[in-house]
Amino acid sequence: MVRFIQATVSFYALIMASTAGYAQKCAYTISGHVLDRLYKQPLSEVLVYIADDTARAGMDTGLLAHRHILAYQGTRTDTSGYFSLGEVCAGRYIISYEAPGYKTVSFVIDIPGNKSLDISLSADSHALNEIIVNGQKELVKDLHTVTAIELKGTALLETRGQSLGESLKSLPGLNSIQTGPSLSKPVIHGLHSNRVLILNNGVRQEGQQWGSEHAPEIDPFVSEDITVIKGAASIRYGSDAIAGVVLLDPPAMLQIPGLRGDVYLVGASNGRMGTFSADLEGMIGKGFLSRLTWRVQGTLKGAGNFSTADYYLVNTGMQEKDFSVSAAYKVKGWESNLFFSSYSTKIGIYAGSHVGNINDLYAAFTRARPLTPDSFYYRIDRSYQTVNHNILKISEIKQFEGTSRIEANFSYQADLRNEYDIDRPYSTNPAVLNAPQISFRLNTIMADFIYVKDQGQGFSSSLGVVGSTQGNRYQGLRYLIPNFRNYGGGAFAIEKWQRDRLVLESGLRYDYKWFQVYREDLSALKIFTSTYYYKNPTATIGATYRFNPSFHANINFGTAWRAPSINELFIEGIHLSAASYEIGDSSLRSERSYNTSLSLNYHTRLFDVIADLYDNEINHFIFASPTLQPVTLITGTYPSFKYVQTDASLHGIDLSGQLNVLRSVSIYSKSSIVRGWNKNIDDWLIFMPADRFQNGVSLHADSIGKHIKAPHISFENLTVLRQTRVPPKSDYVAPPSGYSIFNANIGCSIPHGKQALSLDIGIQNFTNVAYRDYLNRFRYYADDLGVNFIIRAKFSF
Repeated sequence: MVRFIQATVSFYALIMASTAGYAQKCAYTISGHVLDRLYKQPLSEVLVYIADDTARAGMDTGLLAHRHILAYQGTRTDTSGYFSLGEVCAGRYIISYEAPGYKTVSFVIDIPGNKSLDISLSADSHALNEIIVNGQKELVKDLHTVTAIELKGTALLETRGQSLGESLKSLPGLNSIQTGPSLSKPVIHGLHSNRVLILNNGVRQEGQQWGSEHAPEIDPFVSEDITVIKGAASIRYGSDAIAGVVLLDPPAMLQIPGLRGDVYLVGASNGRMGTFSADLEGMIGKGFLSRLTWRVQGTLKGAGNFSTADYYLVNTGMQEKDFSVSAAYKVKGWESNLFFSSYSTKIGIYAGSHVGNINDLYAAFTRARPLTPDSFYYRIDRSYQTVNHNILKISEIKQFEGTSRIEANFSYQADLRNEYDIDRPYSTNPAVLNAPQISFRLNTIMADFIYVKDQGQGFSSSLGVVGSTQGNRYQGLRYLIPNFRNYGGGAFAIEKWQRDRLVLESGLRYDYKWFQVYREDLSALKIFTSTYYYKNPTATIGATYRFNPSFHANINFGTAWRAPSINELFIEGIHLSAASYEIGDSSLRSERSYNTSLSLNYHTRLFDVIADLYDNEINHFIFASPTLQPVTLITGTYPSFKYVQTDASLHGIDLSGQLNVLRSVSIYSKSSIVRGWNKNIDDWLIFMPADRFQNGVSLHADSIGKHIKAPHISFENLTVLRQTRVPPKSDYVAPPSGYSIFNANIGCSIPHGKQALSLDIGIQNFTNVAYRDYLNRFRYYADDLGVNFIIRAKFSF
């Protein structure tokens, strides 16, 4: 640990020393005023900054689609809306204006001398709280009155190296369901798996996401920002989004000839994890291909056994290799896009979750410390799982005058998941001995056509049709789920009207799904099929109203549905990577959700308050209920779970606030509270997140001297209460005690011309508290992670 701290300090010292001579003598000034466009009042605390990276200037929209470049000079407006940026060199820059509750404005400016700029900002009707999304963001453009938050910039940098599920846990209303330290998936308002749609570069992610230990097959480094839409309000992206949608948006492609890139390095003490990620992009500036832009990106990640506060978690190492390629070509109102990504990982399953007999199982449940060896190594033994996921996307867009356009998208996904049990089959054949016990191969084809029309007078419409086909081939030495084939189709319409302070919108969608299952009749030694049909509408209606420049509110009602997934219907057997025996029910019906949300957002120079209230009534809610009867087989003993249905009510509040005590000191607080009720038994719903509270203080400045930009340091306490709202005798192990841990971060950026180095050092659980989280499936057997020192570096060029 001492060596880690010494190396970190030395690294910082080296960087500071190497940049000491970078200053340029520049004497020009950019100044001006910022006003509210509707009320014509001055806006204070607007972030105004310039970045020497004109390659990201959006040629079509006039707005910047950038990566929150840290090679910048910045300031904030005062109470009169005035700003002044001094010591600016002559040249071409991108100037950006950002303020909570307003659309971000960015454009290119030339600085031959002093310059005066006055500008008005428009309220952002998207009402995407916490960090406001640029008004031109296509992926969330279909609905403006939903409740959503975004992770980007410095906040996203502080999550680099983590999985998608872990990256989102800091956002109000989000948790993650875990199966050990390396497997997690996002939870929105108590719901997860198939109820959370994930859009990767506009493609609906389709893998074996039904398993609680089947984490999304996504490299977060491919994204510039991550947006989470909370609630059943997905019209464009189809059924299943009862909980919400996670949008992973890559950076915009270059728009003028040039070459740029980023290099990320992440090191962590827990698991001795190392991550390297890089991207390089350019634009060809001559000849027929003068409008062709391209990007390549790749990530390597590896870790050994992770550790709790007191011991190592044996066989929890992981390896990951990812890459992606993007290309775009624009000419005369047409835009063609190509995207390909490949994700590959190997993840060890905690050895302490494999138990021989029922007595040992109950002993493991009550044991404070597991009996597995307490040692570190990078080797990954059985049990483990490997996942390979490929995505190919082709899109064509025809842009008309204004915002009207036609868009066509085609995508193909291939997902291969292999699971290797600790117990090998009885055979002398090496091919059999080394084969996976379970293998899933899922292929998915999707296509959609969308027409967006700006009708004038404040009206705009979106119309679309979608279609998909999917086939799953299961192979293995033992049964788990059957093969299946499904076809789906749908159509949607969205209408929006906006006038001054008010936005009204509504949407309607209808989906049809044909689902055929191929099962084996062991008594007759033949295959038989079962066919299922699902068809239902999805609808939403909402409004946003801005009362004044500081306060706006939005309300939305949405109803969505979800067909039961393959595991809920037909799973039967050992799911070793989840350390469980699971039983499906082929008679399960579709879920139907009725979700109402109200979001209140108040912002002033002194403080911000955001309150999101929601109520989600779900008919025929499906969940895995513990049978409380462990199953013993020749391979071991496992807790068993059966999929059942009930009518459920989920409601709660996400509350966040920030008090700006001084210009450079902020105190913040985030709370997430959800209540789940099982209407059929008139008692609490099992496996709901416990109450979660994050409180911290942040110190920040625009710069220190001439070389260090955006320095910041934060200290945070995370307190999670014990989950006491569970039915009596409903689980194998009672909910664990609540816990309170402390985290800290310090970081800055060091610009040099068009290059920039961003640094961040974080310490998670720095008091090394031993705890267990209620949503971690392996809490039955072991503690959660102990202290973790993380250093992150990003070099942009």
